[in-house]
Amino acid sequence: MAKVVTISINTTDVRGKKQVTNVSHINLEAENDKLREFAQMLIVLTTDSYVGLTKITKESVI
Repeated sequence: MAKVVTISINTTDVRGKKQVTNVSHINLEAENDKLREFAQMLIVLTTDSYVGLTKITKESVI
């Protein structure tokens, strides 16, 4: 059974519009604190403001 971890980074742009950016195939062993730090550092490269992060784990049950 394969597991896939995706993070959804919630941001707002300079006009206050909410946005979501998804990053998939995250390391299964990555700690939540490190994922949050990664998301915040990624958003610093843009003009958006960091709001929050959601970690989504999917598992195939074929």
